[in-house]
Amino acid sequence: MARGYRYVDAVRLLGGQDPAITALDTLLGVGTLGVWDLIEAKNELIRVGNDLLGRWRDWRSDKVWRSRTERLEAAHAILVVTAYLETLDALDLPLDLGRLRFSREEQRAVFAIREIPCPAPHRPFEQNVEEIAATYRSFNSGMEGFLDGLGVRDRLEEHEWEQVSAAFRHNTLAGLAVRRYTDRYRQLAVDVPEFAFWTGQVEHQATRAGLAELRRLLAMVASGATLPERLETVARLHRVALTRPVAKTGDVPEGMELPTLDQVYQTPRYRVTEIGGQADPSAESWWAGMWVRRNFAGFLAGFLTSTGATERPLVVLGQPGAGKSVLTEVLAARLSEESFLPIRVPLREVSAGADIQQQIEQAVYRLSGERLQWPDLARTAGGVLPVVFLDGFDELLQATGVRQTDYLERVARFQQRESDAGRAVAVIVTSRTAVANRADFPPGTFVAKLEPFDDGQIAHWLEVWNDANAGYFRRHGLRPLTQDVVRRQAALAEQPLLLLMLALYDADGNALHSAAELGQAELYERLMRRFVERELEKAHPRAEVGGLVERELVQLACVAFSMFNRGRQWATNAEFDRDLKALKLDRPEADAGFAAPLSSGDLAPGKFFFVYEARATRDDEVLQTYEFLHATFGEFLIARFVASLLNELLAQEAYSVLRDVDDGLLRTLLSWATLSSRAPVLSFLKELARPEWQPLIIRLFRRLDTRDEPPYAYRPWIAGPHRRYAYYTANLTLLALVQGGVLTASELMPGHEARVREWRGYALLWRSQCAPEEWVSLLDAISAVPLEGDMVLRLHPGTVYLPRNLDLRLDARGLRQLTAEAFFCYDPDQIKALLALEPFIDEVDEDRGRSGGGPLRHLLEVLRLPPDNSRERVGTYVRAIREWHPSDPRPLLKVLLGDLVLASLNDQDAVMAEVSKASKKTRNIMQRLTRALR
Repeated sequence: MARGYRYVDAVRLLGGQDPAITALDTLLGVGTLGVWDLIEAKNELIRVGNDLLGRWRDWRSDKVWRSRTERLEAAHAILVVTAYLETLDALDLPLDLGRLRFSREEQRAVFAIREIPCPAPHRPFEQNVEEIAATYRSFNSGMEGFLDGLGVRDRLEEHEWEQVSAAFRHNTLAGLAVRRYTDRYRQLAVDVPEFAFWTGQVEHQATRAGLAELRRLLAMVASGATLPERLETVARLHRVALTRPVAKTGDVPEGMELPTLDQVYQTPRYRVTEIGGQADPSAESWWAGMWVRRNFAGFLAGFLTSTGATERPLVVLGQPGAGKSVLTEVLAARLSEESFLPIRVPLREVSAGADIQQQIEQAVYRLSGERLQWPDLARTAGGVLPVVFLDGFDELLQATGVRQTDYLERVARFQQRESDAGRAVAVIVTSRTAVANRADFPPGTFVAKLEPFDDGQIAHWLEVWNDANAGYFRRHGLRPLTQDVVRRQAALAEQPLLLLMLALYDADGNALHSAAELGQAELYERLMRRFVERELEKAHPRAEVGGLVERELVQLACVAFSMFNRGRQWATNAEFDRDLKALKLDRPEADAGFAAPLSSGDLAPGKFFFVYEARATRDDEVLQTYEFLHATFGEFLIARFVASLLNELLAQEAYSVLRDVDDGLLRTLLSWATLSSRAPVLSFLKELARPEWQPLIIRLFRRLDTRDEPPYAYRPWIAGPHRRYAYYTANLTLLALVQGGVLTASELMPGHEARVREWRGYALLWRSQCAPEEWVSLLDAISAVPLEGDMVLRLHPGTVYLPRNLDLRLDARGLRQLTAEAFFCYDPDQIKALLALEPFIDEVDEDRGRSGGGPLRHLLEVLRLPPDNSRERVGTYVRAIREWHPSDPRPLLKVLLGDLVLASLNDQDAVMAEVSKASKKTRNIMQRLTRALR
């Protein structure tokens, strides 16, 4: 948020030693005024304000970035007050205050006006105008009370005071002042680009190339200061990034050229807000109501020309592969061209335990080879504003496992210290969206979230890609990659790095073109297998690669399970290595000579294109975490490994005579989380399923109680045997339904007791042992409907099917038990439902042993009737009356009467006549309704 100024402070800042300002200072310092009246003071303020605003070239000329920005914001405060006073002067109000004397406190009420809000780049101009209007309304309120307190009202005729009061109370003055302020602001924005930046009024040139527009905008406000040679080296090294290939990967087919970063980079779409309160920027739902913007260059120009840039960091969030790090590279290159000193700090390459200053110094040394101390560096920059990019805050969180909740506050404290020392610095921090809730944001922090590519950005990216590789395509007889082809994989194509992955995959024989008719599982199989083959071909003869691919895919599946069974989207290298050993899937490696032996974790995930490896350094130790560039990669690998294990069990069963099949590894992996908690896993499994799976899974379920727990020391988290048993049986139930879709409890369950009771026992076990969100995911995935003493189970039913002959009535004893269970188990949702239905539950006919539970359903159906449907109303009334068993009919009459009165029926009498024909009971109720209506 930009700084707010009191009017008098703003005048002093811009006026300096000007004689008029000195006179105003003297005026504000005296105790009483002999001849000065309000109108004279107002006229002097207007004169001084317009004089200062007319000198905009003077207050923009300071080469020190911070000083110039402060002057610009002070000028805005003067503009706000001057517009108000000019409007007041233009009104023909009957004020004659020549003989009044003002005390010192009264003077300050006029001149030392409260802090004036300043525009901010994350808000549209209309919102800024609303804030100024609110400021003017507060001026009105204060001015009216001030005049009334001076006795002005007693000196005016009643109609004259009404004229004065109306100008303030009805906001006539405020509305006219807002119009004057808006006109003056737009005029200033033509001469002072910063004013245009703050409110998004700068003309946006439609260019997508590498944030080139940012350079054009900042050139409009460049101070002209140049960097000394030592710092120019740092800036030059940042500019080199634009000439390098778009990605550092060895997965490029021979003869293909990657476009440069400058050629292919797309200015991102984004959302932005000022964070505060109980905000959770890690949740996509939190961002849903904020509009998507396109002029990212304009926003950055506004941010960097406000004092807020040197008071707290700008935080940029995005999904893996969204281009956060690339954004910092492009910004560092662009800013180095226009009176800025960019310093990019990849947090994965510096010490995680160091303070902000040390991390900057380490990054400068890694980039340039020179050891520069930050204070010397900042002082040497002169009037150039240093902009520090702390890239990869999420890597500090994930790789170290150390709480870094105060990291952003430490950044803000660093900025405050530097500002106090006369070395102002702007800071931009990048992080994955998912971990943003693990940081404390300083009040007033701007948070921007990068949005996925839209169709236009994808089309432009493909155009650059195809142009750069036109020769390669001709030589190999390949078709260019088109938007129609990549659109089939929209979830991947909308992230820049994943779009590159698809392009590289298609470059190998137009593989993506030929995958048009494939299912999602088959496409992922081919995609991953090809990238694994390419990686293996770098270190192994081609003849050996085929046999090694499956081993690598199994290890990648273990990475996926390391994340899945811990309930998150990433896993550390130590966790993965420990899991491999516990699952007995690690392997001895060839002798590494004199080098330190590599762990299994070091040998698998990070080398693959579709796995993101986060790094941080602590105490000279490199810490690593892994995350898939898209969640569906891990979900496919989970489904693939489960399918492989089930197929292996089928093979065991086919050749085993004396022994039962060994499902130990499957049971170990599926005893920690429900597959339904990741819906794409079930979708992939449906594609991979074989008809033979269901009988096998049923046998595994039925014999589960006769087998010992598997001999694996795998423990992603602490859970007892009952909890592990609950997860495994829930997952077996899901797997049994994957292939066929429908199953009965009697087919699945061991049969130790009555079928419905046995099903209820398992359901209660899952509810008690699974995490709440996993229990909900089971309810979303499976429907269970009683039918003739059994339970019919369906996968992904859409809506719950209730058979017509099902008796849903509750007796009084059942209701008491239901209530007792709700409180005994403390089920808040069930308790709320019972309390809401309490008036109906109290209507119990003890003789018949029934409660209002059945009639309630029909009363609720009456309440849900559309207002103008006579035919549906007749049938609903008849059912409600027929099922009403309590002795007191008043609740029923109240509902029917209310519905009839509120319904838009032209044939009310006809409806009642039709209902009366159904039975003697309906006739009696209708007669009572008729009397009530009359």
